[in-house]
Amino acid sequence: MKIVFIGEAISGFGGMETVIRNVIQTLSAEPFSMQCKIFFTCRKNDMDKKWLKDIDAHYSISNIKLSPLRRAKHLHALSRWLSDEQPDIVIAIDPLSCLYASKARLKMNGHFTLFSWPHFSLDHKKHAKYITCADEHLAISCGIRQQMIKRGVPEKNIHVIYNPTDKSPVIIPAHSQNDIPTFIYVGRLKFEGQKRVKDLLDAFSRVPGRWKLHIIGDGSDSERCKTYAQDLCIANRIRWHGWQAQPWKVVQEEIGQVTALLLTSSFEGFPMTLLEAMARGIPCISADCVSGPGDIIIPGVNGYLYPPGELGELSALISAMINGEKTLDHATIPASIEAFYAENYFRRLHDILYSHAPHSSLSYDESKKKPAPLTTAFN
Repeated sequence: MKIVFIGEAISGFGGMETVIRNVIQTLSAEPFSMQCKIFFTCRKNDMDKKWLKDIDAHYSISNIKLSPLRRAKHLHALSRWLSDEQPDIVIAIDPLSCLYASKARLKMNGHFTLFSWPHFSLDHKKHAKYITCADEHLAISCGIRQQMIKRGVPEKNIHVIYNPTDKSPVIIPAHSQNDIPTFIYVGRLKFEGQKRVKDLLDAFSRVPGRWKLHIIGDGSDSERCKTYAQDLCIANRIRWHGWQAQPWKVVQEEIGQVTALLLTSSFEGFPMTLLEAMARGIPCISADCVSGPGDIIIPGVNGYLYPPGELGELSALISAMINGEKTLDHATIPASIEAFYAENYFRRLHDILYSHAPHSSLSYDESKKKPAPLTTAFN
């Protein structure tokens, strides 16, 4: 089966890119052995392509300022490319690409099945209305599923698949009794906006006692965040690691013990940093934002949720973990996200794609071995 992914240019440094690369590489390899390619529409020829190493990627580049003319050029290029490729499945990774693919299919008289696979909250995404141009939909969270339904997508055409994460052989321990409680943040540094690192810093400025915060990541607001930490008189308790190609190696080898990971976002698509932390036994404290954290965090089992923007509740949760009022077993946390591990994810994804491919009702049986039952989260 031939699958092509299409989307607008993306930066190359986030969890979205990691998931897309992982999906393409896994579906291309045995036992799936699908033919996978990706096509990007770009306004400039400056997209970081390092994350696409070993992936068959193609591009339509146009710096035309008038959006109707620019879109017409992209549509023409995409139509010609799809006509040559003749895919069975097209997966659009953003709403605008759903529109491009739908129009291209009409133009070339194609017969592929069009899936949407958005990676951001539709309530915070431009052109979200075009999601309805797709035939079927891969939702990475229950929140995005509800956003699709709100926009008129039939419920029967939505498949909630979440995102995959790998199991880890390493469990990061909690701080011991004589150690300083240590917290981490892993992600882009946006002072307000989506990531709201300001909330993270404000909350810690209210927390008494000993603590240490490690921040792994970079972004346009990096210096603003550092200056604000100085203004709050907490800069001496924070270590800024910058962007790291292997953040969890830094956590394991340089930090060693972690009380909890924190996420203070105002909205998400499906925050992979929570799963990656939990796979290593690290509990998470997250804003219960749209969308994703509520699908992942089981309060009192692998972490805690607080209402977005409620800094009093966030600082209280941090304090409770510091003084031992709230404790979670790091050794049992990885089992709490069993539904999100790659083996379950790819079996489910493969079956969905094959069952909706034109002229196909095949399903994956893992080299003639009957697959294990899917967990409740995938039903």
